Amino acid sequence: FPVAAMVANFPKPTASKPALLKHSDAVTLLHELGHVLHSICSTTKWARFHGTATEGDFVESPSQMLENWGWEPSELQKFAVHYKTGKPIPAELVKRLVAAKNEGAGLFNLRQVFFGMFDMSIHHTEDPNVDVKKNFLKLRQEISRFENDSNDTWGTSTFGHMMGGYDAGYYGYMWSLVFSADMFESRFIKEGVENTTTGMDYRREILLPGGSRDAMISLEHFLGRKPNNKAFLRSIGLESR
Repeated sequence: FPVAAMVANFPKPTASKPALLKHSDAVTLLHELGHVLHSICSTTKWARFHGTATEGDFVESPSQMLENWGWEPSELQKFAVHYKTGKPIPAELVKRLVAAKNEGAGLFNLRQVFFGMFDMSIHHTEDPNVDVKKNFLKLRQEISRFENDSNDTWGTSTFGHMMGGYDAGYYGYMWSLVFSADMFESRFIKEGVENTTTGMDYRREILLPGGSRDAMISLEHFLGRKPNNKAFLRSIGLESR
C-alpha cells in the first residue's frame, strides 16, 4: 500500500499551550491532506502515474477541493473546539468567518494571474537575454495594480515556485481551482458534504485513477459533463449563487 507523509510549517507547542492552529492553518492542513488522500487512495498499474503524478494543471484540484470542508459551518463545529473547554466554535463566529472569506478576493486573484503571467513570460521565450527583473516589475504593476517601489529590490527572489517544480506551470493553481470549485458545488453542495455515495464516486473517479488517464476524462466521469468556470466565479463572489 502507498505511504504518504505531510511536512508542514505549523505553530509548535509552548510550555503553557499545545500546538494550536489558526483557521488559515486548518485550511492549509486540509489542502495538504488532499494531496495525501490523492496518494493513498490511488491505484494504478504503473508508479509513474500514481496519485499526484497527474497533469500539472490538475494536480492541485483534489487538495483545493478538501479546503472547502474548512469553510462549511457544519464541519467546522465538529473539529474546531476550544482547547480548554472543548466547546465547538460559536455559530456566530463561523458565520462571520465565512462571510469574510472573499475579502480581498480581487487582489488575491490578480496576484495569482500576475504570477502565472510572469512565469510564462520568462519560460515561453527564445530570448536568452530576457530581463527577468524588468518583466516582473512591469507585469506586477500592470496586473496587480500596485505601483512599484522606488527601492531596487528583486521580487523574483521571493517566488520560490520557479525553482520548486512549478516553472511554466504556476497558472495551474487557478486552472485547478476552476475544476475543484465545479466538483464541490455540482456534487458535494448539491448532494451533501457527508454523502458517502458522492464521496465514493469522488474516490473512484478522481483519486483512484491518479494520472493513469487524462484528468478531463476523470472530471467528466465525476461531473457527468465537461467542467466549466461558473462555480469558480461564484466562489470568489463574481456571481450570486
